[in-house]
Amino acid sequence: MTDAKVLNDWPQPYRLMDAQPYWEALADEQLTFQRCADCEQAVWPAHSVCTHCGSAGLSWEQSSGRGTIYSYSTILRGPTPVWSAIAPYTVGFVQMDEGYFLFTQIEGEPDGIEIGKEVSARFVQRGEQKLPVFALVTSGEEG
Repeated sequence: MTDAKVLNDWPQPYRLMDAQPYWEALADEQLTFQRCADCEQAVWPAHSVCTHCGSAGLSWEQSSGRGTIYSYSTILRGPTPVWSAIAPYTVGFVQMDEGYFLFTQIEGEPDGIEIGKEVSARFVQRGEQKLPVFALVTSGEEG
């Protein structure tokens, strides 16, 4: 049994209460994360206390939406018809410039995706939810 529900064929994410500001920001095409006021570490996924030092002094910040590919896997056969329609597709962890990791879809030709390559976020509508997906940064976009 899964916690995901299907809407317009796209599975919808399970929304934990601690992450509600994240989901609200995505609706406005903004990527956010938490930062601890005490140890200054980035915190993701969202929590009610800092996972680094235990402080309750967490606040939300807007991310630059930029990072580097930390790990990835290309899916050749989607598990459902909606995912099969976009296969092959790549998912993986992006190490965000702010210091946290985000599991996401990474767009691009599978042969061009490599660990350490720079990526930037854009937003796609999946059912009722906007979600970030990442694309490789071209040489003209760097900086």
